[in-house]
Amino acid sequence: MRVGCLAGCVDVLDTKVLRDAHGCQFVIKLVSHLNWTQIEDLLPAGSHVFLADSSPSRNPTEPCIVDYTEPCYAERSHTVLVVGGETEGLSRSARQLYTSGRWNTRRVHIPMSLGVDSLNSAVSASIILYEIYRQMTMTSVTHNTQQS
Repeated sequence: MRVGCLAGCVDVLDTKVLRDAHGCQFVIKLVSHLNWTQIEDLLPAGSHVFLADSSPSRNPTEPCIVDYTEPCYAERSHTVLVVGGETEGLSRSARQLYTSGRWNTRRVHIPMSLGVDSLNSAVSASIILYEIYRQMTMTSVTHNTQQS
């Protein structure tokens, strides 16, 4: 597992962030202060990019947005999650990941209750990352059980 943070993102070594993440920054490979070109260079060929998006688009060039539990993340060789800011959403550069055609890209969202606009980006990322982890763990347990 690897985490890439764009320049301008939260300081992952800030004391508050360190405390909230329980020091995961020292266990997971972390690359920060990246630009979009560097991010794309880090993605292996065949990566599946999931863009966490809170706003459904009516633009026909953009793929439809699906519930975050719908994709089968465990079937992917390389899963990438991009989360935008809670006020601006995904940047133009992030959206270009799916218009470029270079990556297998899907837009995912977390269904919200009426009257709730969006979740904090960290909360959204945590929910989706847990679903990815859950699916991969379930697949691993099922695979190990079948081999026994």
